[in-house]
Amino acid sequence: MSKQFIPRLRGRSSLTIIALVACGALVLSGCRSAVNSSPDDSGPRKGGILNIVQSADIAPSTFLSQNNPNFSVIRTVFNTLTAYDHHSLQPQPELATSWNIAPDKKTVTLKLRDGVTFHSGRPFTADDVVFTLKAMTRQDVPSQLKHVAAAITGMKADDANTVTLHLAQPVSNLFDLFEVTPIVDKDTFDDLLAGKKFVGTGAFQVVKYTPGSGVDLKRYANYWQKGRPYLDGVHISVQSQSQSMLSSLRSGQTQLALDLAPLDTAAIKNDPGFQVIASDANDATYYVGSNVKIAPLDDRDVRQGIAWAIDRDRILKQALAGIGRTSSLPWSSSSPAFDQRKADTYAQDLAKAKQLIGRAGATGKTVEVAFNSGFATNKAIAEIVQFDLKAVGLRAQLVPLQAPDFFAKLGSGDMPGLFVNVHGFGQLGPATLVKGAFPFNADKNASSFDSDEYRTIAKQLWTPADDAAAKAAYTRVNDFLLDQQFVSDLVVSAHTFTISTKLKGLRYTMYDYLDLDDAYLTK
Repeated sequence: MSKQFIPRLRGRSSLTIIALVACGALVLSGCRSAVNSSPDDSGPRKGGILNIVQSADIAPSTFLSQNNPNFSVIRTVFNTLTAYDHHSLQPQPELATSWNIAPDKKTVTLKLRDGVTFHSGRPFTADDVVFTLKAMTRQDVPSQLKHVAAAITGMKADDANTVTLHLAQPVSNLFDLFEVTPIVDKDTFDDLLAGKKFVGTGAFQVVKYTPGSGVDLKRYANYWQKGRPYLDGVHISVQSQSQSMLSSLRSGQTQLALDLAPLDTAAIKNDPGFQVIASDANDATYYVGSNVKIAPLDDRDVRQGIAWAIDRDRILKQALAGIGRTSSLPWSSSSPAFDQRKADTYAQDLAKAKQLIGRAGATGKTVEVAFNSGFATNKAIAEIVQFDLKAVGLRAQLVPLQAPDFFAKLGSGDMPGLFVNVHGFGQLGPATLVKGAFPFNADKNASSFDSDEYRTIAKQLWTPADDAAAKAAYTRVNDFLLDQQFVSDLVVSAHTFTISTKLKGLRYTMYDYLDLDDAYLTK
């Protein structure tokens, strides 16, 4: 087993370099979180088709960004360079078997796995890594990690199995980039963006994609992890209503439902034929954002008043079925920026909310609350927010938007006022959130919040000089977010996998991509 040099993530700056022994190729999947394994199980069974249901169609044009509907396909059809261990939070080998970081932390050399082929039969080489990382910088390719790819000033395929990256400066979230980004086939990438061809190196290859309906996958016989996968194939279907997904599970038509509405998971969690697994990544944080260009949300006192007005405990219990924990900050407990005391800053205090809103002269003002009408959970949260804001003197009006309109406004910063949504990227490197997540991006965000101070903090998080500087930046960003409240975080929750107990060996990455290498079905 080869030695690799990797950065600490938990509670430390990711610039601290240590040496560890890598997980071997045949136990690679063991480096990820495993669920629903039974000690009484007689062992993996080969064959069978796994049926998955999800609420939205995959979006091929966004395969190099983190887009929830693609979670079922990214790690099943493709591979990434590395993958974080869920316990140590250290990156482990995938397509890269080892890596070396120069003392100045601006040069990274990756050794790549030999014997890997794309589904076309073409060998995977260093040229594919270079192509993928360069593709991320294209204007027509969306990615929340584009800022990291842009920091790579030079890439060279030293040979077929070695690639060297040169960085403009050390960055704290390079391995976030490696885990989020699937390595694509340079010969068919534009066809991938168009949804015409899906050529990866993963355990399954795409047989058929029917937009709006689903995807059929079959076992890739020449997968580099020998003896895997166990399944013959996977069928992914799209059902827009959570109740329909639940019915599909109960009828036995499907064995895995991705992100059932929390109240539907509550209806099935005590059924002995099913399990509800909440991801330990805890990267689904529900929030209320403010378009700060629209009065009275341009006033910080009003935004703080809203944060004090909202009953987070009620949202956790009624809208999210108790999955998660209330929080005033975006971080899950795995993030080095996590601070439990500060996460508890805001709790419902109607008197304090009324005082702040009154001081700003906003009592009686109208505030619109936009939400994705196709997502029942966000509708439930928006209704609670409306109720709470009316209690503190604001005229809150709900604005239901169809999904395409909601996400268009989210991306353009054109929300009509407040907006209810869910974000990720709170589980690992804080720089990935403040430099990439739509609600928080310091350069351009959904709230149209513009601040030189915030950009400075984001830079400190991204390129800290040492551990002490990183810790200081964590404190500074937490204090800033709590003060400005252009995003009011409510509940740090989790993506869920609701499964039939016939499904065993299900795994997922720290970015919640499904890993079906070891999955199998019992009789």
